[in-house]
Amino acid sequence: MWQSFFESLDMETLSTKLAEYLPNVLGALIVIIGFRILSYLIRRVARASFAHSHIPSDAQQLILRFIKYGIVIIAVLTVAAQLGINITSLVAGLGIAGLAVSFAAQDNIANLIAGISILIDRPFKQNDWISVNDLHASVTDIRLRTTVLTTFDNETVVVPNRDLVQQRVINYTLNPGIRVRVPVGIAYKENIEDARKVMLSTLEGDDRILSEPAPSVLVASLGDSSVNLEMRFWTDNSNLKFPLMWEYTEKCKSALDNANIQIPFPHMQLFLEKTEGLQELVPKPKSE
Repeated sequence: MWQSFFESLDMETLSTKLAEYLPNVLGALIVIIGFRILSYLIRRVARASFAHSHIPSDAQQLILRFIKYGIVIIAVLTVAAQLGINITSLVAGLGIAGLAVSFAAQDNIANLIAGISILIDRPFKQNDWISVNDLHASVTDIRLRTTVLTTFDNETVVVPNRDLVQQRVINYTLNPGIRVRVPVGIAYKENIEDARKVMLSTLEGDDRILSEPAPSVLVASLGDSSVNLEMRFWTDNSNLKFPLMWEYTEKCKSALDNANIQIPFPHMQLFLEKTEGLQELVPKPKSE
């Protein structure tokens, strides 16, 4: 079988075709070598520029990966054209396929783009304490599509990056100092200045409390049953915001109790006017 196959080959024509095609193969090899050198130089220049920037290391690796894949795609298309392959239909097919994939995975693509934005802009980083809506949590891991958070109850929450980009995120760790607010209500009959002195006295000797700005107690509002005071002070450890608030809520309660300053519970006073209908409901005294 093989003998008949080789006898059917026109070796002269085959050698002519190979000789004509050999420059294309050599050209393709040169293109491959050139793109490898170009990829090395571009990545080296990018790394050198990263050394003088504030871009995080994980974002740097992501950018370098995109550069590498982009160069590989361009190199494949260039080599295909050098070998005489019609790349027009190939590019058109890739475009249609890419459009179909983009429609099918638009949520993943949106999360991916949001993840890149988070890695570059750095509104928060790993181990930061952030607040999203009513969720307070620590950032455990920042991925391309999702961000992993850990709540104070040690619950793991996985949030899509697109949701984080679209929501208002409060980063408590970004600034070292943070203000703590302790709300306490006192009865209307009590003296506000006396209550202020008692509440401020609970802060004395606590090294966690900053002296500047100075702590203060002000009237936040006038409630239905109480004068609502608010003690405000600063600490340089943002992680103590809630622990200090809870601690000094209890301390203020105990101090006000010891000073005989009443902290009222919600109550309502009902006043009845003397009307004819009401008089009919009141029992009449028995006649003697």
